[in-house]
Amino acid sequence: MNGMFNLEQSIADWRQQMLAAGLQAPVPLDELEIHLREEIEHLTQTNSNPPQAFETAMKKIGQASELKREFRKIGDTLETRLVKLTGAACVTVAFLFSLWTSLFLFNRETGLTAQALGLAALVVTAVGWRYNHKLLPAIRNHWIRSVMGLVCCAGGVIWIQLFIIDFMPGMMIHPHSVTPRGVFLAVFLWGWAIMAVLGGIGYGLEKAARKSMAA
Repeated sequence: MNGMFNLEQSIADWRQQMLAAGLQAPVPLDELEIHLREEIEHLTQTNSNPPQAFETAMKKIGQASELKREFRKIGDTLETRLVKLTGAACVTVAFLFSLWTSLFLFNRETGLTAQALGLAALVVTAVGWRYNHKLLPAIRNHWIRSVMGLVCCAGGVIWIQLFIIDFMPGMMIHPHSVTPRGVFLAVFLWGWAIMAVLGGIGYGLEKAARKSMAA
């Protein structure tokens, strides 16, 4: 009987059942499959045969109707899409300005320390939104996530305005010192990096919630 069992076909059939029940968002379904495979591997290592391990893992994850209801709670509502769109705009603007600024950072007049700090800021701006979910809490209530995301986006816009209008001119015209060019550029890049981090929090909260649900 065990020799007739095909694990890959069984998982494919399970995916079809999930799709037929309406759980059609690809990312959550992929994450559920990863979790299903991990659970099957764990059970087979504890003396369960493949068919038993598959059945147990499938029951542990839950029925498609139950999963669909749970995913709907953290689905892409209008508020969620607004947060994602606003956050994406913040990150995109920050990255473009950072990329333009970095063109002036790598030359002989700029010290290695300033170049390293500027490069670090550019990396944070470019990839911080993608991995910040690992540091953010998993919040099931989509209203709370949406409000937090919009507040952070607004905070990012306010921050960059104050940074450029109030802080940066002070570095340029301070009467008692002249800021080195490399330091000025590195600080400028970190200003945009902070905006990108704040703008990406909404996306990170959504991803953290989905990963928590899949687990």
